Amino acid sequence: MVTNLNYPLVSIIIPVYNAEAFLAETIESTLKQTYQNIEIIIVDDGSKDSSYEVAKQYESDQTTVVKQVNKGASAARNHGITLAKGEFIQFLDADDFLHPQKIEHQINTLQHYSDLHLIGGTWQRFVKSLSNLYGEVAPKTQEEVQPFDKVTWLIDRPMMIPNTWLVSKKLISLAGLWDEEITLNDDGEFFYRVIAVSAGVVIDRKAATYYRSFNSASLSSRGGRKAMLSWIKSVQSYKKTLYTIAGSRGNNASDDFFYLLSYWCLNQYPDLMEVCKSEMYNRNKKFVLEDKLVYHLSRLIGLGRAKYFRELLNSFKQTNLVKHIIYKIKFTIGKPSY
Repeated sequence: MVTNLNYPLVSIIIPVYNAEAFLAETIESTLKQTYQNIEIIIVDDGSKDSSYEVAKQYESDQTTVVKQVNKGASAARNHGITLAKGEFIQFLDADDFLHPQKIEHQINTLQHYSDLHLIGGTWQRFVKSLSNLYGEVAPKTQEEVQPFDKVTWLIDRPMMIPNTWLVSKKLISLAGLWDEEITLNDDGEFFYRVIAVSAGVVIDRKAATYYRSFNSASLSSRGGRKAMLSWIKSVQSYKKTLYTIAGSRGNNASDDFFYLLSYWCLNQYPDLMEVCKSEMYNRNKKFVLEDKLVYHLSRLIGLGRAKYFRELLNSFKQTNLVKHIIYKIKFTIGKPSY
């Protein structure tokens, strides 16, 4: 167990909204960290359940609990940053877990780099408990500790969750706070900016984080026009950030992202699809969609009809019986079913 107080203080910031069912387990995962020079800051974002009361049970010299009117997760994280005394910040969603040695591994890795490096780790999905971990671990690396050039990382855009990162307050001061107007992909937008001002990304495979799937109350499960507008704004930020550090090298990656968004807007939000297309450097370019069924079917019946067929298929798959069967099959073979 690391107890050397010469090691930097790490502030763990937990934004909370209606998470009474999961919050105690999440807080426990922070208290079990082998790296002990931590403070825990819990910001209740106007919960309507008993989340605040659950959090108050853990209040101590090490754990601060505050409440604010409902402003969103980004505002809660920003509130936490203003209260944080640590040199480094660990963000943690109220329904997720940290491996007991997560912060210890990252602090040890940090000794070989600088506070301008962004230290990441790996993450897996789980359902209900950590005994239901999915087989996939992201991101994929060749070495146990592997550095990445920040431009390459932003162009490739590996899928990450905010809990994986250990970020210095120095980097946050350079990048700016979370954008409180963005409600979906707020973490992506924030860390695009952080990575852009960093000295590079370092992934420590031993630093593990666990992400809860099938939580219908989580922010990432919300959809609708407002969510799509948030996605568009976040990718506009990505485009601007990428151009700043990569110039025209990043044009293709930016177009790929906007093309994906235009696909999600197709059929339901044709006006927003045109907004996405207008943001592309080459709006006539087509990219290969990850959904192979839609990609191949679109050659026969067009992209709009192919997506409509996919939506019908997804509706059938969301019936309780079919959903249960698919989950059991994919969990058995170690594949994600989100």
